[in-house]
Amino acid sequence: MKSIWEMDAPIGLVFFFGPALIIGIMMLISGFNTVSAIMVLVLVLCGLKYMHTSIIGKYRIMKSIVNSIHLKKDSKILDAGCGHGAFMLQFNRQAANISEIIGIDIWSNKDQGSNSIAATQKIMENSNLADKVKLKTANILNMPFNDNEFDLIVSSLVLHNIKPFEKRKAALVNIARVQKQKGQLVIMDIGYETSKYVRTRCAS
Repeated sequence: MKSIWEMDAPIGLVFFFGPALIIGIMMLISGFNTVSAIMVLVLVLCGLKYMHTSIIGKYRIMKSIVNSIHLKKDSKILDAGCGHGAFMLQFNRQAANISEIIGIDIWSNKDQGSNSIAATQKIMENSNLADKVKLKTANILNMPFNDNEFDLIVSSLVLHNIKPFEKRKAALVNIARVQKQKGQLVIMDIGYETSKYVRTRCAS
């Protein structure tokens, strides 16, 4: 579980709490208004839900996903857009079956607070994966890996940040390129357009 300073897209809180604060100030000046009060309540609840999902909820989903994955001996794993390494850390208990786990990112603080290769390296050093993790600065659109290299590729809340869809499609094709023929691919992302991910992967 992360702190609020490390949550995903922290700027998103401004879109919930900012308007709520403005409406609240307006009510203090002009008097109580039921509709305005409801708007403030809804915005605050949405903001709190956003925080909960980023700080707690997504970790539960990741844990559930990893618990359902069976790794063969000496698996090579890629975390495409690893951020603070949350997805990689879920493999702590399966470290014995991992030969190498590579995390790549462009280390954007816009998409994730306090995001840096140094910060993630420090987190990894305190895990069972310390001697197996390699972190690299790389873009999913141009990954410096060979074809058919990884037994498992995971990607969490990354693809929706790649715009427009044609670039997301190119990212998926590149992911498919480095995945072994009988490898596994897990994409955890926001719901919209996810059906296109499947069609793109199958067509690649």
